[in-house]
Amino acid sequence: MLISNELDYIKNFILKSGEQLDLDTPPADTSFFTDVKIVKRTARKYRIVGLITFSEDTNADAPDEELLKLKLTPNKKIQLNDHDPNTTYWFEQGWIMKEIRFKKDGRTPESMHYRMGFKLYQYIQNLQREREQGWELEFNEIKNKFNLMRDSQSQQMPKLREKGINSCTNVMNEIFNQEASQLHESVHFPSQWSINKKMKFLHFMVAFLQICRSKSEFDWKEIGANYYREIGGSKEFDTYKEGFIDQLENLSQCPAAILGLTSLGKITPLYFSGPIKGKYSSYSFGPIHALTDISIYQEEYTTMATTLWLVENRAILTRIASEKGFLQDTNSLMLCIDGHLRSSHKQCINKLLINSAIEVVILWTDYDPDGLQISKELFETVSQANSELHLKWISAEHKVYDTWNSYQEYMHDFLKMKKMEQEEVLGGADIWKKWVRH
Repeated sequence: MLISNELDYIKNFILKSGEQLDLDTPPADTSFFTDVKIVKRTARKYRIVGLITFSEDTNADAPDEELLKLKLTPNKKIQLNDHDPNTTYWFEQGWIMKEIRFKKDGRTPESMHYRMGFKLYQYIQNLQREREQGWELEFNEIKNKFNLMRDSQSQQMPKLREKGINSCTNVMNEIFNQEASQLHESVHFPSQWSINKKMKFLHFMVAFLQICRSKSEFDWKEIGANYYREIGGSKEFDTYKEGFIDQLENLSQCPAAILGLTSLGKITPLYFSGPIKGKYSSYSFGPIHALTDISIYQEEYTTMATTLWLVENRAILTRIASEKGFLQDTNSLMLCIDGHLRSSHKQCINKLLINSAIEVVILWTDYDPDGLQISKELFETVSQANSELHLKWISAEHKVYDTWNSYQEYMHDFLKMKKMEQEEVLGGADIWKKWVRH
């Protein structure tokens, strides 16, 4: 018969409002299964609305892989073939239970499906607890390594590099002042990262900071080799190389090359057209130019423009920059994100907004899921630098939206029907000027 924990499980996840299990009537027992009625009971009425059938077999220690592939949850309902050997086995072992719902007559079946059994629920819960205990142990192990590294003496280093390393160290201090369970919602990692990837990144950060303090220059393979000191250690972080470097630069607000990481063999450009001025360089209205990630971090750029365009694709930048006099007439600066918002792009946008008198920011990205994500990242970057700016988003129909919520709602509706690239709705100078004046 049902034990108290199993009864609570059914009440919490299977019974609907006003329903209860009829535990007064002796259940129907077979050689394998127990039937318990789901009823609605008042002072005057007693109506059978459903039936739960389950097995209390406790022999099997763990569910098989085929069952786990179904990714059952307490609220999930699934259809299975009653005659399939797997269904029969899982049912007999108590991994799944059957729920039948009746029509108003209390006899005619209206629906039938299988649900996660209490036994499988307990197994998943125990497995999760074991994982969390493992994560906590690993988290504390990384924390101890970080504290030992932080308290050790480091070499002298250039100011910009020292600033980047200190920024990373401060973030790590914030992370390790939390509990391991808080990593799930931590703002210091991309939201889509799994807990295992976050743990690996913490290992990487300690490894990176560790080698930074002892060597002025090092290559990618040395980071893992120096940290793990075992065969294969140099390859430990290879799977996540690009993502880890992007996040490192985001946390440090500094290119990895300045922090000492050599042999990456790449320069991250930021294409633009319009007036930008720095200590060592100056650009006027005219052709398309490019800033590098290194120059962005070493310069304090400003602009005389009052309107900043942030566009996703090079084709948009090329077309608008070629429109004679448009950027100059509208006093605009246009930056091209080129399909992916990087830490150096964020840094440049931040500096321009803080150091200049920009009044309006126009955000224009593709009309697809990636474009919406890039638009959100741009919005967050701009808002963090200056929350008083007039922001504008451009729709596929050339309509201007003035708030992120209204544009996001528009895009969610738009994406239900189709997807488009910016180039398909490019328009011309007359339309672009209307957007600036809007």
